[in-house]
Amino acid sequence: MKQFAALEFSMASVNQLVAPKPSSANLNATPILDHQDSAIGDLAVNLGREHQQARQLLQAAHRCLAKLVKPVYSLNEFQSASRTVRNGKGSCSQRMACLEALSRACGIPTRARALRVSGQFWYPRFRLFRAFIPKNILLVWPQFFFEETWTDFDELYASAMDLAGKAEGGFTNEGESIFDAVDRTPVDFMAKTCGPACVPSRFDLSKFIQSDEGFFDTRDEVFARFGSFRTTLRGRMFELLYGGRPSFLPARS
Repeated sequence: MKQFAALEFSMASVNQLVAPKPSSANLNATPILDHQDSAIGDLAVNLGREHQQARQLLQAAHRCLAKLVKPVYSLNEFQSASRTVRNGKGSCSQRMACLEALSRACGIPTRARALRVSGQFWYPRFRLFRAFIPKNILLVWPQFFFEETWTDFDELYASAMDLAGKAEGGFTNEGESIFDAVDRTPVDFMAKTCGPACVPSRFDLSKFIQSDEGFFDTRDEVFARFGSFRTTLRGRMFELLYGGRPSFLPARS
């Protein structure tokens, strides 16, 4: 079963290469990705002046947001990117939305992949409060279109295999946020680092993926279709206990 799941993710990654080219829906502003707002637009202008190549621009945008928006716990998936930037704090999901909004403001299309991740993935963070974690949580994973292909958020700096060759260890969800880890460590939900015959690597996180709900033009569509953990009783309790609290270490300077 594990080998089959890894093969399925590998094929999905290959299929990205032949996926449809982006449309206006992958660039438009949305209630979450509100890049028409000056909080996003001004950042995009400054980044665009300094970086001409899409990959370099996105890397710079990621580093900028890692400094500007501190990691905290929040389940407000519908919060606009501009508000997150103005607040100067946000969850992994909210910070990824900011990166998508900046990308679109700079003319780089984005789309979202909806993954259901086992609640066990978050157990290392909440050893005493596992009762609040559901069986699975919806993770909206961004992709960016440049160099004539869709590139996953986890490969903005290098391929998963190249990152694995340099990383000291895999992502454990204990010492830092996903958003802050991707520049140097594989966050490999797609089994990209699997060995021959789909043998799992120490970086492989695909065992936590319970289902792949496919691709959507925007993260707004994902949450409109599947809802948010925040609206559940467990989600409301989690927000009451953890909402606004720092998650892990501060973003690196």
